[in-house]
Amino acid sequence: MAGGTGSDGEFGLQIAPMLDILFVLLLFFMVCAGAQKHEASITTQLPGSGAADANIPIRIGIDIDGQVTCQNAPVDSVTGDDLPQLIARLRTVMQSNPSQPVIITPSPSTKHQRVVDVLNACAAAGVKNLAFGSSSE
Repeated sequence: MAGGTGSDGEFGLQIAPMLDILFVLLLFFMVCAGAQKHEASITTQLPGSGAADANIPIRIGIDIDGQVTCQNAPVDSVTGDDLPQLIARLRTVMQSNPSQPVIITPSPSTKHQRVVDVLNACAAAGVKNLAFGSSSE
């Protein structure tokens, strides 16, 4: 009979299929164990005090009238194109930390020329890490 019963009616236990499954499971666990990363090899920067606080982004805002603010403090006049106060502030920061992030957040109704003026000021100050954000207006 094909069911594994002998001629005397006893059930015969076949060990070969169980060994095949055992070897497949052993192979699976060996492959999985080799793919694990150990905690010591994972490099992570934990939050803490020190140099990480220096990379708080500088926020430059531009309102509807064209007034430029740096860290919520108004700089330069509304009519000036060259923005010397903004350039001076950004230069001092860039000299101490060249990778300091700067985020420009213009108002949705700001004239594009004023945004270009701020971009030119950032380029004159040597800003390398620049991004745009959305204003809260």
